[in-house]
Amino acid sequence: YGISYFKDYSHRPLGYIDIYKDRIIFASYDGKIFYSNNIDEIKKKNLILNKFEIFNYNFDFDFEDGLNYRNIKIRDILVDGEDLYVVTNGRTKIDEDNYYASTNILKGKINLNDSKIYFNSFFSPDEKIFDIVDWSHTGGRLVKYKNSSFLLSVPDYALINDYKKLTKLVNSKKSIIGKILLVEDGKFKIFSYGHRNPQGLYYDDKNDLIFETEHGPTGGDEINLIKKNKNYGWPEATYGARIEGLNFIRNHKKNGYVEPLSYWWPRGCGVSEIIKVDNNFNDDWKNYTIINACLSGSKDQGKSIYRWEFDIKKETLIKKNKYHIGDRIRDIKYLKNKKTIMMLLENKRSLALIFK
Repeated sequence: YGISYFKDYSHRPLGYIDIYKDRIIFASYDGKIFYSNNIDEIKKKNLILNKFEIFNYNFDFDFEDGLNYRNIKIRDILVDGEDLYVVTNGRTKIDEDNYYASTNILKGKINLNDSKIYFNSFFSPDEKIFDIVDWSHTGGRLVKYKNSSFLLSVPDYALINDYKKLTKLVNSKKSIIGKILLVEDGKFKIFSYGHRNPQGLYYDDKNDLIFETEHGPTGGDEINLIKKNKNYGWPEATYGARIEGLNFIRNHKKNGYVEPLSYWWPRGCGVSEIIKVDNNFNDDWKNYTIINACLSGSKDQGKSIYRWEFDIKKETLIKKNKYHIGDRIRDIKYLKNKKTIMMLLENKRSLALIFK
């Protein structure tokens, strides 16, 4: 289902999606936020997007800025009941070509009656990150965790001009860089360490399991089972390409780090979001099923979704299928009561649905 709004201009990431009362909430790259008609109507090829009016926050997208990722503030959205949470990279301009970032969260109330959202700051760390080489490393995924807490993934901000500084900050208890954070009541605690560029995050509240995906350095894309206070290796350990003076370890476990459940090598898939799908979606998928989506990747690894079976007792992951979609899948969600998988496709600038 094509999104006509994007015919004149497009950037990557295209945007992010979530579900609100059987409707799709869609946040676009330039800070606009929409809600759709009911999913049953969309299945009949009738997609309607209505735009919210936004108050108390200026996403100030600059069409003249050639650095796409630096200019795109929205890096994830999460719907929890009537609340909409928006993760931004906190990009702030100081002067010409001098910026800093800091992953933060906004919170607003969804109101379809007047189509207005008033945002307030929900989480804003004190840390300001300068000298970012690659602004695609400024994303952050958000999931609801236990009680009133949340898990927020924070990248390494590509601070590759100073390898020693990067390594120190990723392993520091005083920095948010390269971590998954436990956020509650506006404060945070470090949940896990050693993350490069997280792209997906999923919490299974029934089984108390956390799955995360992240990009490796040319190969080495990972699927991880996240556990509290554990270190996942970056920048010392990776199954991706060797960067002289930075990563020097492949085997994680032997060096005190947590091994990924699975990884891509020598070619990456450009891994993005990860979800869990129950067996109501497909009668043949009887076991614990998770699906990860991919961006471009390399060779034939990307532009696909991968289906895995997870063994809870052994904590192992088995690849079952790879389904080629033929487009960069920026986001993917599963609507259980409608038995529908929804994907946001970047190149076609479209929403794609998979359902019975």
